[in-house]
Amino acid sequence: MKLHRQAILFCIISGLLFLLLSTLAMAYYPGGTIHDRGTIGYSFWHNYFSDLGRMRSWSGAPNGRSNLFFQSGLLLAGSGLAAFFLVLPALFRDADAKMLALASSVAGMVAALCYAGIALTPLDAHYGRHTVFVRAGFIAFLAMALFYSLAIRRQQEYPNHYARAFGWFSAILGIQIAIMLFGPRAWRSPEALLLQASAQKVVVYAEIICMAYQGVGAYRMAGRLMGQQQV
Repeated sequence: MKLHRQAILFCIISGLLFLLLSTLAMAYYPGGTIHDRGTIGYSFWHNYFSDLGRMRSWSGAPNGRSNLFFQSGLLLAGSGLAAFFLVLPALFRDADAKMLALASSVAGMVAALCYAGIALTPLDAHYGRHTVFVRAGFIAFLAMALFYSLAIRRQQEYPNHYARAFGWFSAILGIQIAIMLFGPRAWRSPEALLLQASAQKVVVYAEIICMAYQGVGAYRMAGRLMGQQQV
């Protein structure tokens, strides 16, 4: 369990590092949006996260430093999630809970791989593959959250408030996925771009907070199991 706790801690730290590195990427983004190529710097509500990973910004300027920070942060976040989901099933003792945790781990690993795919396929160089990775990553993360919350509810020793937190996050993520798939396309109007980019921002920051919270719960659960093993 000591190794498991280290993997969980790495997940928490990698999420916080993504927050830091993506903020730095925003600071170095030259400028431009889908509808206005002349803007200076990053527009929080009118640029996607994916704009940070472009080879060239929408203004046409080279985007090397922003790309480097964004790509590094996303690869770190994906690695942290992969480490977390490798050890997750070991936190559950109930047979049904363990099966649900295994399903959550599979979905979580898919999401982690998609995050790596997003980082390695810049939007302006590989639009099709990048879009597939974005959509698959969010959908896989929703499946992970649902399976994980069910696993927590099946495991008596696991506090249910972690399951409730996943329930709230799943609602937010479900709304964002619906907007992403069925909402107005961002290139049609500035208002559509505002809706799509804002929904993405809300869900990404909610995901960071949720996984940090879940990481604390998993870390405590691993500590409890480690104590039981030593008795």
